[in-house]
Amino acid sequence: MPARVAALRPREISSEATRRAILDAAGELLASGGEAGLSIREVCARAGVTPPTLYHHFGDKAALVDRIVEECFTEFDQEAAKRTPPADPVEALRWAADGYLRYGVAHPTHYRLMFQQRPARPSPAGLASYDRLRRLVAAIAAAGRLVPPVEDATAAFWCALHGVTSLAIAGFIEADAPSVTLVRDAMIAQLTRESPARRARSRKGRRR
Repeated sequence: MPARVAALRPREISSEATRRAILDAAGELLASGGEAGLSIREVCARAGVTPPTLYHHFGDKAALVDRIVEECFTEFDQEAAKRTPPADPVEALRWAADGYLRYGVAHPTHYRLMFQQRPARPSPAGLASYDRLRRLVAAIAAAGRLVPPVEDATAAFWCALHGVTSLAIAGFIEADAPSVTLVRDAMIAQLTRESPARRARSRKGRRR
């Protein structure tokens, strides 16, 4: 191994460890006090770095928050990826709705950062997360079971999920309240139809 490469590697490891310490400290402060409580001085104290070091790695407070939001979306998708959705596309959408609500209630401060303020710059991980929902809806369309266009159905379903999750986070409703299930199932009923095979069986049964 060239001496120059060997000398750079510990430096790179140290730099990544510093970035991780800053992100962890900032994440803890966001979780406890929201963005208003995110003090650069306190982040530096917890991470054991100086403000110039923080600015060197992240530029400014807004960029630091953007990075944390990006990590929240990545974590959100990774949690979903650990579980296997149902094979039926409509049931997979129902499954995704439950996971979305569960994540929001478990991570309320991060959820507010992710979804309750308009970002200055689009989050690549956030866009990927929305596309994951869109693909679930598109799978229903491919099965011949979606009523409205894919884009409209995706946006409508996300609006319903976001509304219910925001109310649960704010304490206006319980996450396991019957009303939450009613909203989820009503949206699915509005957006989807029976499978073509089941519709054919139903028509055949009515003709008898």
